[in-house]
Amino acid sequence: MFKKFLLVILAVMTVASLTMCKSEKKTKVLRLVVPSPAGDWPLTWLCEDFAKRFNERADGEYKMEVHAGGALAKLPEYLDAVRTGSVEMALGPVGFYSGMEPRLSLIESPFLLNNQQAGAYATAEYSKLYGEILKEKFNIKTLGIMSLAGVELISSKEVKTMKDWKGLLVGSLSPSVSILAKSLGGAPTVIDWMEFYESLQKKVIDGVVNGTHGSLQTNLFDICKHCTLFYGVNSWNIWLLNLDVFNEMPEDIQKAMVEEGQASVDWMHNTMLELDADDLKRMKEKNVNIYTIPPAEREKWKKALASYNEEHFKKFGEFGKKIKAVADEANKKFPYTGLTLK
Repeated sequence: MFKKFLLVILAVMTVASLTMCKSEKKTKVLRLVVPSPAGDWPLTWLCEDFAKRFNERADGEYKMEVHAGGALAKLPEYLDAVRTGSVEMALGPVGFYSGMEPRLSLIESPFLLNNQQAGAYATAEYSKLYGEILKEKFNIKTLGIMSLAGVELISSKEVKTMKDWKGLLVGSLSPSVSILAKSLGGAPTVIDWMEFYESLQKKVIDGVVNGTHGSLQTNLFDICKHCTLFYGVNSWNIWLLNLDVFNEMPEDIQKAMVEEGQASVDWMHNTMLELDADDLKRMKEKNVNIYTIPPAEREKWKKALASYNEEHFKKFGEFGKKIKAVADEANKKFPYTGLTLK
């Protein structure tokens, strides 16, 4: 009888000890940085939703924390910050990292893709191609690349043909946009997107090549009453995760991370298509003149960039050919129609 009682006591103590160890186990924190400010929709919201879903599946073993608006690290430092482990995760624009890895600039080549559908279609292959580079060169696990639609011309002047670009003072966010504007006849100048409004207001520039959603969010259409839709340069964001951190995760946590990361990419692609239609509606409410470049005219614009793109892709050999092949397949599946979404 005493022996049975002793066994019961030992069993209870073992269970209590295991429970105590589990409760005392330290949660591993994953700091996710994003440049958009707190409360921003859809990017910051996307990160917070990703964190919520992952944290539920991690069940206290890991916890993802979102640090928005440049907290902990600033662009374009994200790539190096994740590589060194000063933060564990980041979501940011691909083009900002092209200075550290020139091959990243390829998917921001002017007129590479026809539309948002083609961009979304290409992301699976682009994630694989760039995933290998970031793994080998930067010790980073790529959770996915997402297409955020194309940049358009937001201007105080009407632009319908290539001759309308001549002498146009254009605010640019990146080298790709500057090359685009210059090749079409404009005079580009690199300006931080936070300074777009003031520069337009002071007439330092005539317009900007920017996304319609971002332009609405920053009230650029209060100044500019012309929007030319031509899908000039595709905009991308990429999920970055320190590879050592990922490799240390148990298999079920890795599975949760990969699956929820991909779910976030899919959500963004679907949302961007809805945003296109919503943005057009909001622009019309602001009495913005919206003009979509017809396919034949866009081909003329695209031709003006043909020699640059050919040399740019040639410079990167087989890798450049692979990026171009993916784009060609996506464009064949989703041709540019020149139709404004209703």
